[in-house]
Amino acid sequence: MTRYPPAAPAEIRQAWQQRDATGPAGLRIAVLSSFTADPLLPYLGLPLHTWGLAPQFAVGPFNQIAQQCMDQDSETARFAPHVLVVAARPEDRPAAGDTEERFALRRLATLARDTARRWGALLVWVLPPLPQDRPHGVGDHGDPDGAAAHAVAEREWVRRTLADQADACVVDADEAVRAVGTRAAYHPALFAFARIPFTEEVFALLGEEIARVVGARHGRGCQGVLVDVDGLLLDAADPSDGEAATALAELLEQLPARRPVAYRTRRPRPTAWRLLAERAPRFVRLPATWIADGRTQAAQLGSFAAGLGVCQSTIAVLTGETSQVDDWPDDSRVIRCGPHRDPARRGLVAAGAFDLVLPVAEHTAVDRFTPEDRVSPSLKGTTGGLDDFLRGLQVSASLSAVEADTAPDESEVAERAHDFTLALEHPPADYLAAADRSLLSARVSDRYGDYGVSAVIGLRDTTPACVVELFSLSCVVMGKGVEDLLLTELVDRAAQRGADVLEFRYRDTGRNRPAVDFLHGAQGPRHSRDGRVVQICAHPAP
Repeated sequence: MTRYPPAAPAEIRQAWQQRDATGPAGLRIAVLSSFTADPLLPYLGLPLHTWGLAPQFAVGPFNQIAQQCMDQDSETARFAPHVLVVAARPEDRPAAGDTEERFALRRLATLARDTARRWGALLVWVLPPLPQDRPHGVGDHGDPDGAAAHAVAEREWVRRTLADQADACVVDADEAVRAVGTRAAYHPALFAFARIPFTEEVFALLGEEIARVVGARHGRGCQGVLVDVDGLLLDAADPSDGEAATALAELLEQLPARRPVAYRTRRPRPTAWRLLAERAPRFVRLPATWIADGRTQAAQLGSFAAGLGVCQSTIAVLTGETSQVDDWPDDSRVIRCGPHRDPARRGLVAAGAFDLVLPVAEHTAVDRFTPEDRVSPSLKGTTGGLDDFLRGLQVSASLSAVEADTAPDESEVAERAHDFTLALEHPPADYLAAADRSLLSARVSDRYGDYGVSAVIGLRDTTPACVVELFSLSCVVMGKGVEDLLLTELVDRAAQRGADVLEFRYRDTGRNRPAVDFLHGAQGPRHSRDGRVVQICAHPAP
């Protein structure tokens, strides 16, 4: 059962972990972001799971939105999502083509829209919060070309562009940040360590908002409100608070016209109507359907839903604080409160009772587009595809031997890498002491800046092969072609050592599929710069 307002973040995470995920997969949702978005999944997934949509998630490598959209064989494209959630923060430098950086967010939104259409998916674009940095201090507030003004202009351009699109919708992350408060919304230490910018409270609110949009677009939005007049008003210990009941009736009057209201009671209707007229006369003037019989609360809820032709999980139930929520079905949207406006409003808003969201069209199959269509029409003319896009990033990466006694930067890269790693138990320190082993690291930079030490590789010399047992790449540089540059360097080093084979050993963890897929695609003969042929092969470790 879902409670409204929702439970605390810790309870939601626990419920998500304990859900029954053995049934068939339902809605496929891909999440692409310029930051680590994994903390979002419980708060997005649990409501959708409760509503019977059985979500299945694929989270793309962070800050690779453009690469995942442009590559016809990317992990996200192969996932064939029904819903594509895209969240990009300008301060994360999400590239969108080799053009003016001021308008990168616009181009990225256009690329995401075109990609979602090509995949037959619903695009959910997350408007980024207003940036906290003000380069000109308080002077930025009055500067029409300042950081705040530009961020607002970019946000509104995207909002207007997607407003009329039947296959796109918008969620505003700034709403979640303001609700939590900017001082409590950001987590600088966690961002520095794992590229997670927000606190759990922000992810919880943002996930709730996205779930409401996705649920409503897929027929799981709130379709009606059932008022338990017994538990809310007639059985109340103190029936004298007529002012609060009047305010609650005014709140129900503000519901959208398409959101029908019903009253349920175990009393005969004449008796309930008379009591309600005495205690809350405004309630009896609402155009509500009466369900007054001796059936159970669950049966009355089912009757109301059946009359509307909807699932009972789409009905918001407004009941009293002392009511037993266990009396309602497990998939009910139960709002337990007294006859007061504010708690009821918060619950009805969270349950989607005020949401006006158009339903999404039925999903179409993903078309396997041709290589010349790999890039969005919005980017054609400025870039010829993924290869040109990567060339435009001007990525630089070269290997150098680590000769120090310790390798703290390399150890950190190896420890934190999960997506691009061989996943073997070979720490960098093992390669510093052994005579037949060598440790290499690579600094990576592109036109956006220097990323520092972003790759670490451990080599073991054998005859006639050169064996790679450690190959870890920082998430921040994944998808930029760094792995190809480093592979070319490794081929040259193998050739210089007289090796005919460059062999990779790995363990498939599931999460490191980007590395495994790359190694399998790289197998075969490769020429070094001096013309020597080196055979590349990859084998699972025993």
